[in-house]
Amino acid sequence: MANNATVRTAEKSTDPRIRPEVLREFRKHSGSVLTGVFAGAAFDQVALVPVAASVDRTGRFAANFADRGVRSGASAMIALWGDSDDRRAEADWLKLRHRDVRGTGTQDFGEVKYSALSPFTWKWIAVSGIFVVLNTFTPCTGTELRPEEEEAAYQLLREAFADLELPSAAGKLPADLAEAREYYDTMAAEELRANPFLVEKFAGLTHLPLPTLGLPSPARRALTPMWLVVRPVAGHVIQVCSSKVMHPRVQELTGFELKPRHDQEFALYARLLQWAWRNLPDRLLLQPLAYNRFRYEKLIRTLRSFGLESFAVPENRR
Repeated sequence: MANNATVRTAEKSTDPRIRPEVLREFRKHSGSVLTGVFAGAAFDQVALVPVAASVDRTGRFAANFADRGVRSGASAMIALWGDSDDRRAEADWLKLRHRDVRGTGTQDFGEVKYSALSPFTWKWIAVSGIFVVLNTFTPCTGTELRPEEEEAAYQLLREAFADLELPSAAGKLPADLAEAREYYDTMAAEELRANPFLVEKFAGLTHLPLPTLGLPSPARRALTPMWLVVRPVAGHVIQVCSSKVMHPRVQELTGFELKPRHDQEFALYARLLQWAWRNLPDRLLLQPLAYNRFRYEKLIRTLRSFGLESFAVPENRR
């Protein structure tokens, strides 16, 4: 089972092809707020029809699908940055609560049976989350990963999500990046489908509602007029950035047409993200839990620097 100690150990690989500073940068990226502009990349999850049926059936996207994003993001932060006990508790809680997510869809999904704890769907959602982090690293930071570094980065994420694995062999995460890519390609080719829910919700990113979670009512009322002006642009940026990092097959299924002008748009957005990555202070760049963890590790390094190299009698007193 992974914890932040094992993650820090992984950063110190003895493989000369793996740059420790790049793995540290990747780990920092996994806690960055900049990945929010790629939130639509996680819509590959609802390209799997049983997942779309279950999410549609709960109605949580219809109520306020920004809230669903907040919940998913909070859970991911615990998995990536929580202590081992908190990570395990969060995984157990998610598995317990998802026992109730089973049944048959309605309307467009009237004949579709679903079960969240089916290894088939559970594994797909976990692998989707891993690839969102992997595929957004270079656009956010400007750093290209070597093949060995990509594998090391995958293993960091795989270890972080280990508690979410199901007991059966079918519920285990792919053992390495090559296997993960083969699994994803197979799912994209054979299992993923365009469906009304996926197309409607991806198009609806330009009408993204303000979240109700963590935002007091007075603040919501004050921010709503400005948000109504900003959200079409913000939603379009999310659509473009997400589409550019998606698997080509999944991008087609969203119904969002990528045009040549979007290449220039994305290049501009990537430059802005990379400027922010290089210049913003960690307090603004990182999610609070990730920022806290980095500060803790910095303090630990500082405190350990005061330690003696040896408790033996000093040479000049022998």
